[in-house]
Amino acid sequence: MKKIFRFRYFLVFTILISVTFLLRHQITASTQSIPKYNPKKDTLFTPQIQTIQDTLTLAGSIDSSSVANVRFQNSGKLVWVGVKVGDRVKKWQALASLDKNELKKNLSTQYNDYRTRLGEFQDTQDTYKNTREKYLVTDTISRILDRTQYSLNRSVIDYEIADMAIKEATIYSPLSGIIVAIDQPLAGVNITPATATFTIIDPNSLYFKSEIDQEAVTKIKSEEPVSIKLDSYPNLNIESKVTYVAFTPVVGQSSTVYEIRFELPLLNNDLNYRIGMDGDVNIVLAEAQNTLTIPTDAINDDNGKIFVYLKSGSELKRKDIKIGIENDTTTQVTEGLTINDQVVVIQK
Repeated sequence: MKKIFRFRYFLVFTILISVTFLLRHQITASTQSIPKYNPKKDTLFTPQIQTIQDTLTLAGSIDSSSVANVRFQNSGKLVWVGVKVGDRVKKWQALASLDKNELKKNLSTQYNDYRTRLGEFQDTQDTYKNTREKYLVTDTISRILDRTQYSLNRSVIDYEIADMAIKEATIYSPLSGIIVAIDQPLAGVNITPATATFTIIDPNSLYFKSEIDQEAVTKIKSEEPVSIKLDSYPNLNIESKVTYVAFTPVVGQSSTVYEIRFELPLLNNDLNYRIGMDGDVNIVLAEAQNTLTIPTDAINDDNGKIFVYLKSGSELKRKDIKIGIENDTTTQVTEGLTINDQVVVIQK
């Protein structure tokens, strides 16, 4: 009986020693995991109540939505160029013209051919007038009548095409804007439609465009307000909005990105804003007002557990917290801190 009692006593004593050792080890390890406060290196911060934003900054440039490349419909001799690069033009203003002499002669030829075909048609109709009235038209007569009708129709079409060629010998601007490029600015040379392009851009149709990756594109909505800063005007903050987010990705990129466009609500009569000007656009993805914030550098992560160090006397203690919006400099604290705490940023 005494042996059993002694064994139990020894077992309990062993367990107590083991538990005590483990507790001391955990306390020692926990104490060692918390760094010492160094007032010369470490920085104290008091949580603040303020507005915090999570913003996305995209680089981009200015482009235009109203660009017209005007070409002649037919080849010919360029006899008149009425504009030069840099000129302002109005909608439907004439730009250039081809030689119309040959075209007018061709129109006369087609008109004469039409008159000939019309006479043949009328003669044929007169020849078979009695036959048609007596319903004695045979298949042969029917084919003759059809051929004369087809021949007349073709001559009418040829005349209309020749007339269209004269009208198309002069090209016009389909929009009001600025001439930015002319392939052939000199008259007196023979051109084809591919070698005489006139490019017009409406300076008031400018917009700011950028590219956004597939992870962020789902966070952007049309009409969302943004701000734009152009490198050419660093002191000007342009209030804008999202006007277009592409459904298909940009071709030729190494990663999946989508084009995104922003409004430029500015009159550009003085041409202060030009195609290709670079800049940045800032998009607010999330915002919280009158919320508790601390520096992002104060945030620590222990396998998914977010915590900060608080100053307690001359020592530090760990405090688990919950966070919300965060950016490069500031983080929102939703639970775990008050404005009376002293948060420490450890300088490692």
